[in-house]
Formats: sequence, C-alpha cells, structure tokens
Amino acid sequence: MIVLHVAPIRWQEIGGLAVSIPALVAAQNSIDGVHAALAISTVDAGEPPEAGLPTFHGKIRLGRGGRLSLPDPFDRPDVVVFHSTYIPEHARLAARLRKAGIPYIICPRGGMTHYAQAYRSWKKKLANLFFFDRMVSRAAAVHYLSQGEAEVSRGWNRPKFVVGNGASIPPPAELATPGQSGQLRLVFIGRLHVQYKGLDMLLEACHDVRPELQRARALVELYGPDWRGSARLLAERITGLHLEDLVRLHGPVVDRVKASVLHHADVFLHPSRSEGHPMAVLEALAYGVPCLLTPVTNMAEEVAAAGAGWSVEPSPNGIADGLRQVLAAGRLPLQQAGAFARRLAAERYGWETVAAQSLQAYRRWAA
Repeated sequence: MIVLHVAPIRWQEIGGLAVSIPALVAAQNSIDGVHAALAISTVDAGEPPEAGLPTFHGKIRLGRGGRLSLPDPFDRPDVVVFHSTYIPEHARLAARLRKAGIPYIICPRGGMTHYAQAYRSWKKKLANLFFFDRMVSRAAAVHYLSQGEAEVSRGWNRPKFVVGNGASIPPPAELATPGQSGQLRLVFIGRLHVQYKGLDMLLEACHDVRPELQRARALVELYGPDWRGSARLLAERITGLHLEDLVRLHGPVVDRVKASVLHHADVFLHPSRSEGHPMAVLEALAYGVPCLLTPVTNMAEEVAAAGAGWSVEPSPNGIADGLRQVLAAGRLPLQQAGAFARRLAAERYGWETVAAQSLQAYRRWAA
C-alpha cells in the first residue's frame, strides 16, 4: 500500500503536527508492504530534522498519466491523507487528485469542531464558501482522532472513522513516580493559548483553592511556547491573582528536558475548551503521570474509567473541585493512578497499534 501524507508542518514548532505526523508515517513504514511518505505543504517549513522517512517539499504537480511530480512509488499513491484544515495548497492538490482519480482523506485534527468553526467564524465561512466545502464534499472519508471530536464536528455528510494519535512508550527507568516526593508538582505542557487550552480557568481555579495548594506544598508549572502575547497575559494574570508562589510560567520544553519534566511530575493538567486528540496527554500517560482533564480533551472519560486520572467540568469551579480531589489523594492512590496511566498508553496508544489501525481504515477507501 502506498500512502502520501500532506501536512503544513513547520519543523521549528514544538509538538503538534511536527511530532505526531512524522511518528505516524514512520510507524506505517515499519509495516511490511507499506510505503508511506510525508509531503510538507508549508512554504517556510524550516530546516527538517533527520526524520529517517521519505519527505518532500514544494508544490506537487500533476503530470502525464495522472502521476504526481514525486519519485516512484509516491507518484501514484493508493491514498493521500491531508492533515489540518483551511490550507489553500491542500485544496489545490485535492483538485489535482480528483482529476487523476486518486482518493484522499481529510484528518482535520480538531479543525472541524463547532468550537473551532466558531473561532474567527467569518474567515471560516469565507474559506468554506471558496474552497473547503468543495474539498471536503469530494473526500473519500474524514479521519477523526477521537469519538468526541467526531461528535462535535461539522460532518459535511462524508464517511468517517476514528483512529487516535499515538505515543512513544519510554523505558521503565524514565517513568514518573507520582506522589513519591515531598512536593506535589502539577504540570501543563502545551501551546500557551489561553482560550483553547483553558489556562484562564485553571488560574481562577488555583486562586479558589489557594489555601489547599499551599498546605499541600503544591506547585503548578506551565510549560509552552507563546501564542500571540499569551505568555505576557498569563504572567499578568498570575500576578493579579497573587499566585506567584504557586504558579510558575516557563518556556517550551522538548526532548530530554521535556522527558525530565514529565519524569518529575505528579499530575498532568489539560483543562482545554477544544481539542482533537492531545499529544501532550498521551505523552503524560506514557510516562505514567495521572491526568486531570476536561471532557473536550476527548480523553477525560477514558482516563477516568481506567483509573488514570480525573474528569472535571470545563469551568473554574469544576477545575477547582478536581484540584481538591488531587490534593486529597494520598501517595498510594497517585502511584496506582500513574501505573494505570502507563498501562492505558501502552495498550491502546503505542504507535505500532495506531499505525495498523489507520492503515486498516485507509484500505476501505484506497484506489
């Protein structure tokens, strides 16, 4: 099977598409009889890392015989998978694929949810009118990363399937040891988008449970890249709520530094208002870190059912109640929740498992 993935990756970005998509392509390539490649649709993608997989840059043209301007065997793929939404170059390539009779699948990664559609809605409506409606209406299928994402997304009346992101499972020596130190470290890792990630609600909740946090010697640590001045806004809010002694704001972390942060974390926080299938949560689970999640992360119910964390309502009061549950948990319950978190990631979200599931779905619509 020949699969071409197309994604607007910028290699300098932390996490997100630049991590999950190359990992998926590499895992699919490790399966016998599968040839998977990655085409970068971003003009300013930056310097790529040594990915160890077929990677192409630049516009893809359609040549004679309905073949794409790519090396064999990717000049005539069985299926093309577009990642992300509202990329004009994707719409142009989709039109060429339709002309060549090559089926394509769209993986919106949260971009088709009602919440995402409402964000800057006038731009989305114009884009839908001029190119995105046509692109989706001609897609073979839509690939959602979670059942929750599928349920809250505009459907465009297309076939759909659900296969989640994956996670690399670290060796036992690198796992977290929640509840084992004298200080409780509550960690968020992700883009510092105040609205999407619910960081405003988290700070309000920390203010509400300030005495409990102090008694537990807890520290809330936020790691991530700035998002249009969000770091400044968060710093001002932390000061305004008098949380300087309880909440620390950090820049982005990658590779070994991120691994160290997760290794020393007791609980992972992800109070989002909208998600597809967050890689940050999967990584935390893989390190054996219990997670406190809102339902719109599309993992809260699953995590809570597995005993790997807590599901809380997406509001300051809901998150505050969740923090109280975390602070009331003793050493043994945190340790057990961490073990359940690791088990959940290993059994359901290893990249090998996800790659096999996605390929099984692709075959239904491949040429």
